[in-house]
Amino acid sequence: MCNCFGNKGKITYRQAFMIGLFQCLAVYPGFSRVGSTISGGLLAKASYRTASEFSFLIALPVIIGATSLDLLKSWNHLSVSDIPMFTVGFLTSFVVTLFAVVTFLKWLERIGLAPFAYYRILLAFLFTIFVLL
Repeated sequence: MCNCFGNKGKITYRQAFMIGLFQCLAVYPGFSRVGSTISGGLLAKASYRTASEFSFLIALPVIIGATSLDLLKSWNHLSVSDIPMFTVGFLTSFVVTLFAVVTFLKWLERIGLAPFAYYRILLAFLFTIFVLL
């Protein structure tokens, strides 16, 4: 058992593995990474809060990997004068993301995942109609 979130929630290695498998669904167009990982957590019997927090936590390696790959590909075009721009971008992104995650977790506790699911179903329906026309 991994006590990943202090006393708020515990997640087993089996649950973590199942959530990770659900994250793999996000490689398919139309799958939400957050939605699929939270759904995987709920199916693995984790609480909403624990599944949501873990979902955001396991996004970090993906984000770090994508950023590192992009920086590596752009290395020849970067200079020391770019450091302030990257610093401001990183700090802004960090603060906005922290605010969004905290807001989402509070919103999730109040109204659950149903509105998000309805939104995704409606969006998929509209997209299907758009593609077929």
